[in-house]
Amino acid sequence: MTREEVKRLSMPLVLFWALLLPAGLSLDLGGVVIPPYRLVAMVLMPFAIMEIVQQRLRMTVPDWLIIGGAAYGFVAAFVALGIDRGLQFGGSFVIDSLGAYLVGRAYLVDARRLREFLRRALPGALIIAGILVFESISHQLLIAPLFPQRGTMENLYEIRMGLLRARATFPHSIAAGMFMMSLLSLYFLSGLPQQTRLLGVLASLAAIFTVSSTAFLALALTAFLLAYRGFFNVVLRMRERLIYLVYAFIALYVSLELFTGRGAIRTLIQYATLNPRSGYYRIQIWTYGSASVEHNPWFGIGDKAMARAHWMVMETIDNHWLMLAVRYGLPTALLFGLGVVWALWRCGARNRRLNALDYGTTIGAMIALAVSAMVAWAGALWANNIAWFMMTAGFVVALSEQVRLNTGVDKVTRRKQAPRLGMANPPRHA
Repeated sequence: MTREEVKRLSMPLVLFWALLLPAGLSLDLGGVVIPPYRLVAMVLMPFAIMEIVQQRLRMTVPDWLIIGGAAYGFVAAFVALGIDRGLQFGGSFVIDSLGAYLVGRAYLVDARRLREFLRRALPGALIIAGILVFESISHQLLIAPLFPQRGTMENLYEIRMGLLRARATFPHSIAAGMFMMSLLSLYFLSGLPQQTRLLGVLASLAAIFTVSSTAFLALALTAFLLAYRGFFNVVLRMRERLIYLVYAFIALYVSLELFTGRGAIRTLIQYATLNPRSGYYRIQIWTYGSASVEHNPWFGIGDKAMARAHWMVMETIDNHWLMLAVRYGLPTALLFGLGVVWALWRCGARNRRLNALDYGTTIGAMIALAVSAMVAWAGALWANNIAWFMMTAGFVVALSEQVRLNTGVDKVTRRKQAPRLGMANPPRHA
C-alpha cells in the first residue's frame, strides 16, 4: 500500500481501536460525558466528509436514507427534550450513528482496503478475545470493576453453564458478544492468509464466553448463511442466489404470523434467549415500547423514562429498532432500517461480476451487517455497538460502489455515448 493509502486506512483503524476502549475512560466536560469512541468519531467526522468530497464519491440512496435518519433523529431530540437536553442527546446520536457511518463509507471503499483493515485490526480483536476467555473461565472480571457501575458489583458476576458472563471492555456481556460475533463472517470470508484468517475466526468465537443468547443467535445465523453460500459454491459450483434467502425469510415470517398465535416478532423475541424470564421480560418491553410509539410516533420521547409496569426496574429497551422508534420517532427507525436493507440489496446486486477473492470479502461484510441487523431485534445496541454497526453499514454501502469506482464505468459509458448524442459521425446518404 502507498503512504497515502496507509494514511486513509489509519482513520477507520483509530475508530476501531477506540471502540475497544472501556467506556469508563470517558471525558467529562461540564456534565457532558464523551466516551473514547465518540470523541474519535467526532474528530474524524469532518475528515470523512472531506474525503467523500475530494474523492468525489457518489452518494447513493442508502446514504441519503442514513443521513435522513440521523438528521430526523437530531430534530426529534429537540422536539422531545428542548434545546439544552436535545442538543446533548441528539448530538450524541448523530455522532454515534452518522459519524461512524461516514468513516466506514469514506475510507473502506473496496474489498482490498477492507482486507487490510481487518489484518491490522486483528491484534485488538485478539486482545479482547483473550480477556473474554480468561474472565469467563476464571470467574473474575478484569476491566468492569475498575470503573463505576450502575448496578451492584454482585450483578456483574452472573454465572451461566458454569461460565462467568464475560464482558472485557464492553458495558455488558451482550454488547461484547454481539460485537465479537460480527467479526466472524468478516474474517471467515476475508481471503486473508490462512493463519490470519484462522486467528480472526478464533477471536470472534470468543463471543461464546459471554454466554449471551444474542451471541449464540448471531453464531447460528452466521453459520447458516455461510453454509448456504458453501452449498452453492461447493455442491452446485455456482455463486449463491441471495433472492432465495429473501423468499425463505418472507415464508418464515408469514408462517410465524399465521400459526403461532402471538405474531412473528413476539415469537422471535421470546425464543431468541437462553433464559425464559429474559424472554418474558423482552416481550413486555415490546408491548410497552409499541404502546409508547403509538402515543409518540413522530418524535419519540428522547431520554425520558418509557412508561412500563412498576416491576420492570431496568430502563433498557432490548430491541434496537424499537429503541430507535421510542427514543427518536418511528421515521428514524424506518429510515435507518430501509437504509440497511437497501445497502445489502445494492451491494449484492452490483458486485456479481467481482473476482472470487473480492466477492468473498464483500459477502463477508454483507453477512456481518445482515446478522447484526437481525440480532438487533432481540437485543439492544448501545454505545460502541451502535457505532460499529453504523460503521459496518458505511463500508457495505461503499463496497456497493467499488466496481464503478475501480473501473470507471461511468466515464467509459459517457465516452461511448458521446458520438451518438453529438452526431459526431453522421450517416452518409447515397
